[in-house]
Amino acid sequence: MRPSFYIVERHAEDPAAPSRDEGFPRPGRLSRPKALPAHLAALLRGHAKPAGALLPFGDPRVDGCLGGGLPLGQLHEIGAAGLDAETAALPTGFIAALLARIAPTRPVFWIAALSDLHPPGLLPYGLDPNRLVLVRPSRDVDALAGMEVALREGAAGAVVGEVGQFDRTASRRLQLACLRHGSTGFVLRRWPHGHKAADREASVAVTRWHLTPMPSVKDGEEPGLPRWHVALTHARGGRPGEWIMEASDDATHPLRVVAALADHAPEPRRFRLAG
Repeated sequence: MRPSFYIVERHAEDPAAPSRDEGFPRPGRLSRPKALPAHLAALLRGHAKPAGALLPFGDPRVDGCLGGGLPLGQLHEIGAAGLDAETAALPTGFIAALLARIAPTRPVFWIAALSDLHPPGLLPYGLDPNRLVLVRPSRDVDALAGMEVALREGAAGAVVGEVGQFDRTASRRLQLACLRHGSTGFVLRRWPHGHKAADREASVAVTRWHLTPMPSVKDGEEPGLPRWHVALTHARGGRPGEWIMEASDDATHPLRVVAALADHAPEPRRFRLAG
């Protein structure tokens, strides 16, 4: 997760340029990546939500699987299947509905290699596009490095990164960065050019979600609200579950459960008396 460039510091005693007799320049020392520019660092100053806070969905069927709600100040992983794994349209709307209720006065860093995000299109999900700070890296590794810097620099409302390749080591670094300042991170798994590759091992994200599209219900002659088949495949301290959700006009709970498909609650243990 190191950035693809380094800043070389020259020793005071080093000559300004190598002489012909030396054959090659003396190597400088590789410095740490520089901090964010002042105008971006200023956006990040403030008070973050303390780690341990929860963002409830407002439905006991979902909150019960999460232990009360979505853990804030931690790392979450969201992906989709088929065409949505390339376009990221489905998970973008889902994440936007969550971001609308996370530190609404703080900026949101959205880090993605492609410039196809249309901020005004997030308004129906309750997210103010003026909160967005868009960052354009060139590779997945740069996107992950940018996420780590934004999470470590201060109290961003949340940080979203669109990446395809995402290993366990990278996820561990991001989770630690979230815990450091209580900022919430979302890794949006995306393969814009196809060639989706299976992960060798699971990430350490506290929740992992998988979305597939569902047909909406028409409102007269107008198209209905967006619907998703939402699968919570992993929840640290909770349990998996599956639901059909749709976007809601309720600003307090912009995601509404239409139907519960599965709730993998542990079965009660049965004991048999001996003798």
